[in-house]
Amino acid sequence: MNASPLLARLRQSRRTSLTVFAITLAALVVTAAWFISARASLAEAYARLGDRNQALAEAQVREQEAQLRVEYARSARDLLTAAQAHGLQPDAWGERLINLRQSQMGREDAASLLGAVTRSSERMFGAEAFELSVTHPEEGLFDAPPPSDRAPAPLSLTLRGAILFRTATATAGDAALLTGAAP
Repeated sequence: MNASPLLARLRQSRRTSLTVFAITLAALVVTAAWFISARASLAEAYARLGDRNQALAEAQVREQEAQLRVEYARSARDLLTAAQAHGLQPDAWGERLINLRQSQMGREDAASLLGAVTRSSERMFGAEAFELSVTHPEEGLFDAPPPSDRAPAPLSLTLRGAILFRTATATAGDAALLTGAAP
């Protein structure tokens, strides 16, 4: 056997193997670099998707708020139209807030104050809080105190709300509507 052709073939085979190994190694390095780049791009895409989803959720909330505002405006317009159809002019009324917190007053004063906030053709009262109580345990709220040598104890009154009063002259429809009669 001739050693020289065998060695030449081995050298050729070794060169071929090293060339194939180098090409494979280069392809592996390129593939790894591409994979790392693709993985970073995927992470960026997920981050952008999260940002877009958050922006979408915020936009949906703003859309719902805008729809509520539109509905409130429509409801207010309908309410004004209904009030005008019944003869009530919103600009013909004034508003005052009443805020009495556990004020103590005599029965006559409490009766006149409560009479002043009752509904009539000239005023309406919307109470947020109302409490009327006796301050003496032996006296009743609905019974007049028995005549005795001491003066009746005052009542405790809490009254909070808005009273609407007419600032312009009333029409017949307004008066009938406020007093509960059919126009």
